[in-house]
Amino acid sequence: MHINSSYLLCLSAGLVYDSLMLKHQCVCGNAHIHPEHAGRVQSIWSRLQETGLLNRCERIRGRKASLDEIQSVHSEFHTLLYGTSPLNRHKLDHKKLLGPISQNMYAVLPCGGIGVDSDTVWNEVHSSAAVRMAVGSVIELAFKVAAGELKNGFAIVRPPGHHAEESTAMGFCFFNSVAITAKLLQQKLGVGNILIVDWVRSTNQITNSTTSDNILLLYIDFN
Repeated sequence: MHINSSYLLCLSAGLVYDSLMLKHQCVCGNAHIHPEHAGRVQSIWSRLQETGLLNRCERIRGRKASLDEIQSVHSEFHTLLYGTSPLNRHKLDHKKLLGPISQNMYAVLPCGGIGVDSDTVWNEVHSSAAVRMAVGSVIELAFKVAAGELKNGFAIVRPPGHHAEESTAMGFCFFNSVAITAKLLQQKLGVGNILIVDWVRSTNQITNSTTSDNILLLYIDFN
């Protein structure tokens, strides 16, 4: 896709954020003992307001990713497990879920909450909506950039996604937002090669396992 350089100068940077993602938090209510918490994105948002950068960006409305979009990378079981809430899960075929979901799917944390592990907390009421909003917001922003409607974009989303495997949640992550977005850009817009630069502080083997052969991954490790 070729976009005229003079046209790019007229485009804005896109910014996507939705407060729904703040509700993904441990039921213990103590953010100080959980390094991935709502305060992370609240601080980013506040800083953008303070510096005036917020007013220089075009606000993009976030949305929840569909289950079909998530399944472009993740297994059906994994998608249904973390992408549905107790309110709508009863409508699903329990054979796809390998039986009713129960607390046994999660670990009881020292703080009294539940999670996949000590880092990856889960809130049965709010987490499914938050993780789908995170994925959908990245998709929405990337598609607008790829279509030439925006010069570039910044997605303020949580929970993060780069540690999530096809059928496994870990390291704060449930759905691999970037891998899903890259796959959909190729499938729906015919985007060719895609470069993903992952700024990590630990060895990251996950995004590589959920992306295609024609997506180049570059890891920058600060250890």
